[in-house]
Amino acid sequence: MCGIAGIYTPGRDIDAELPARLAAALSHRGPDGQGMFAEQGVALIHTRLSIIDLEHGQQPLYSQDRQRVLVANGEIYNHVELRQSLQGRGERFNTGSDCETILPLSASDSGPDADFAHQLEGMFAFALYNRSSGELLLVRDRFGIKPLYYCELPGGIAFASEIKALVRVLPDKPQPNLEAVGRFLQINFASGDETAIKGIYRVPPGGFLKVSPDGDIETGIWWSLEQSLKEQPVFNGDEQAALETFDELLQNVLQKHLRSDVPVGLFLSGGVDSSILATELSRCSFGKQLPKSWSLAFNSTTVHDESEAAGAVAQACSLELEFVKSEPIRLFDQLVYAIWASDELMGDFASLPTVVLADRASQSHKVVLSGEGGDEVFAGYGRYRMPVFQRWLAQLRAPGSGGFRTKGRFNRSQARGLIKPSQQASLFGHWRVPFIRSWKRFAGLDRLTRMQATDIATWLVDDLLVKADRMMMVKGVEGRVPFLDHRLVLFGLSLPQSLRQRGRVGKYLPRTWLRAHLPQVEQGRKKGFSVPVADWVRSLDPVRLEQALMRSPLLTAILDRTELQGLLAKLPQLDRKLIEPVAALIQLAIWYRLFIEQAGARPPEKIDPLEWLLN
Repeated sequence: MCGIAGIYTPGRDIDAELPARLAAALSHRGPDGQGMFAEQGVALIHTRLSIIDLEHGQQPLYSQDRQRVLVANGEIYNHVELRQSLQGRGERFNTGSDCETILPLSASDSGPDADFAHQLEGMFAFALYNRSSGELLLVRDRFGIKPLYYCELPGGIAFASEIKALVRVLPDKPQPNLEAVGRFLQINFASGDETAIKGIYRVPPGGFLKVSPDGDIETGIWWSLEQSLKEQPVFNGDEQAALETFDELLQNVLQKHLRSDVPVGLFLSGGVDSSILATELSRCSFGKQLPKSWSLAFNSTTVHDESEAAGAVAQACSLELEFVKSEPIRLFDQLVYAIWASDELMGDFASLPTVVLADRASQSHKVVLSGEGGDEVFAGYGRYRMPVFQRWLAQLRAPGSGGFRTKGRFNRSQARGLIKPSQQASLFGHWRVPFIRSWKRFAGLDRLTRMQATDIATWLVDDLLVKADRMMMVKGVEGRVPFLDHRLVLFGLSLPQSLRQRGRVGKYLPRTWLRAHLPQVEQGRKKGFSVPVADWVRSLDPVRLEQALMRSPLLTAILDRTELQGLLAKLPQLDRKLIEPVAALIQLAIWYRLFIEQAGARPPEKIDPLEWLLN
């Protein structure tokens, strides 16, 4: 697990300062060391968090003839099997690094660009430079678990694991992308190929980018969820057969996810997904050392406290559990830092407790399992069970996505009134495009699978996985997400609807499996991290909040100040449905200052958000 970056401008000299800027911006992703390959027109940078082959796994990695150079972020979980197969064909290796298997695979594959990546099981983003052909290839994993961004430079590109590195090498001063900003305001994340900063783009999940020696840029997809679903046979067995298949897959996936030369822990909430991982951990052999887990415990009765449920699961599974205690309202002292760490314009307040847990876990562990993906893969969300009439009305109001993902935070008249009429078209004219495109992309699938796949292509990659990667990596912790092994994903989406949801209950198959393997623990209703956003927003001083928001050039340009003053005058008793728009504006002001005005400079880890905005 690491950070990668680079510059490729064929035939042009690279300013010596630029690679150093990229490396400095990613130092938190790789506190254990840095490596660089450089020759005319190309620089590949790696910042290392050592997980496998601690002594010899430094990057860049080189092919035996030193003509292929690799920098990679992530984990290749099937590297043991790949290494054995490749050695049987006569390949030799320089290190025990899991990522070194990419080099001989890429050399021996005669298929289309990045076709060799189909042989990789894992989470990864890598850059592969061929010194003989002069081609640079960027590749991202199937579901976008690992991040990868790029921007165009004169005669080539720069790429990096995080946006905060690229803002330091953009040809011009960073500028906000208003269409992406509008998506954030409406849905809490800026989905699509474009980021919220003009000129910085995402390599999409399952995507690649190739730069030729003449500077031409080619983009494409090496793996697609829709094509894989077409090829995946629908599961036709009964419930018992499904449970047995699920069990077999879980064991195989977790066995590979536990491959590490450092201890592996677990974030444990007591919910279905983390409880399944805890149960699987209890079936693995760790000798006398119990696997360690962490859970939040709030010193408050105003928010949901997961500690009791987590404690019951840990006891039943013989896990060591450490409670990380926090005052809920004090979480917001880390809001500025969490937005900087998030890198993306993404407003999930669950980032706050996640960074708290990651900080504590980092004191003893470098690898932590987490349950992201379980709800999308096995249909856990309530929105997948919308009544037919409600769905029909939603489709009438907002056509294009079958009544799915039609509501935005600023759809209500009072919230929309905060935005100047002259700015509403540019901000909100296209906010549903990612959902509409995904809905069309997965045409031909049944409605439930179509909703799940749409969430996987948008919400999961651009919100949940951003939170999981950035909040852990900023603390030097690698987050592993077993439910997003592509075999588990395709299995979950191939199940008949009756094994995904029954009546008003989602995740039917995982719940049934858990009841059989952990019968002594009662399953509760699904709950995410509880963050008292409404309490915090209502506690703010309206005058200082208005001053803080209107100090931002972006918010000054888009907000109607009179409407804002009227809304904030009611702040202590503000309707809960208006809390989210106000909270989003605070986050946007912080993001703009961090990434547009300060070019990604690191803020204090703990500071009052309004105080920081006003200073």
